Amino acid sequence: MKKENQQEPSRRQFLSTLGKTGALAVPMMVPGAVLGKDGQLPPSERITIAVLGVGNRGRGSIGAMRPLPDHQVVAIAEAREDRGLSACRDVESFYSNRLGKESYKGCKLYRDFRDILLRDDIDAVWGTICDHWHGPLYSRIIESGKDIYGEKPLTRWVGQGIKVKKLVRQYGTIFQVGTQQRSEPHFRLACMLARNGYLGKISEVQVAAPGGTKIPAVPSCDPPKGFDWDMWSGPAPLLPFDPRRVEWLGLYMIEHYCAGFITNWGVHHLDIAGWGVPEVFEKPFWLDGSGVLPDSGMADTWISWQMTMNYDSGLVMKFVNSGNPYKQGCKFIGDEGWVHVNRSGITASNPKLLGLAAPTESDGTAFLKTNDPRLFAVKLTDAKEQLHVSPYYPGAYTAHTADFFQSMRTRKDPVSPVEQGHYATTLGNISDICLRLGRKLRWNPAKDEFVNDDEANLMRFRAERSPWTM
Repeated sequence: MKKENQQEPSRRQFLSTLGKTGALAVPMMVPGAVLGKDGQLPPSERITIAVLGVGNRGRGSIGAMRPLPDHQVVAIAEAREDRGLSACRDVESFYSNRLGKESYKGCKLYRDFRDILLRDDIDAVWGTICDHWHGPLYSRIIESGKDIYGEKPLTRWVGQGIKVKKLVRQYGTIFQVGTQQRSEPHFRLACMLARNGYLGKISEVQVAAPGGTKIPAVPSCDPPKGFDWDMWSGPAPLLPFDPRRVEWLGLYMIEHYCAGFITNWGVHHLDIAGWGVPEVFEKPFWLDGSGVLPDSGMADTWISWQMTMNYDSGLVMKFVNSGNPYKQGCKFIGDEGWVHVNRSGITASNPKLLGLAAPTESDGTAFLKTNDPRLFAVKLTDAKEQLHVSPYYPGAYTAHTADFFQSMRTRKDPVSPVEQGHYATTLGNISDICLRLGRKLRWNPAKDEFVNDDEANLMRFRAERSPWTM
């Protein structure tokens, strides 16, 4: 493992030098003359990647990288051998087609991710594993000297997030949290409307995310051949195997592995709430609410919930499961109007607000003022900031990935830095704690702790199974 006082890895220095000199500053807009004869960057200039976990999210992440020419997936770690082998074949088939070769070999499968972290030729790691692994895994990646694209939520437990965000700054790691809604223009527009006063003073923020569900219990059995159940369980208790707990939706609804959708899905729209109204992340508040747990089966996370967060300024944030009573997404309400945004689109009390764009000659459309602070925008081309997705990017996942690659080269924070991911994750995790205690709590984000409540503060942490402690 790389120690804090060791010299920076030579590949990190090299990639950083390219970024600082302007070469490849925008990964997608690489001139053809710079590419190797195979249509990619020369091997020495590619970002080499390992993907840890190749379930739906891992395979999706690999697909999102493909429009970008400046990377190469060279390793995969997976507790399920069949999934790992399939993903390796898929990766090698892609590069075979890109290179115009009959066959290509260059992606190695590992069962133990620690073997990958020992490789000096890997620049970045995709953490697309279950929530309970995030803290112990991310901390080890950071200490190995590699950069991270880490799927949300940042960690399963608040205490793990506190440690991860400190390690990122200690080691100089580039960490892109997988809250890819920040790479969608309409989410950025909604947040700029809220931040720049177009809605007046914001008095209320409403956040709604999908609720949970029951998971019927099934008998335990032996894991399938090639399934390393001990490794999959990792820092969580090693319980008898059954097929429901390791698949959709079981692994999201069992407390050992996930806080449930109150955090796992909630983090997306909670992140937008804090991006649009920084007070949501930064200032102390009182937290109270109610929720419903399953009454049978193996799931033990919240099916429904209604949370209220009251800030000292008078700001109120309501956080609920979708339809209870709010529409899924994030809604900013001010004394001069409102805007609501989700993955389906954006609506506002004044439709003219949705035509906001960078300053230009007015044709009757409302425009952002020249001196309005802009939120960090994923640079889709080398032109000025745009509010619309470039045709080069098929979706937000690819744009989020490109932003991460650029951050690796420039050594500047990406659009979803670790602290913001921690704040958004924490709002879901402390909501879970509040509901389980069944009483009102006060949270101080500056100290990452509940105020004068030892019992609640103890619940920020959970013992991790050896040897996977942080």
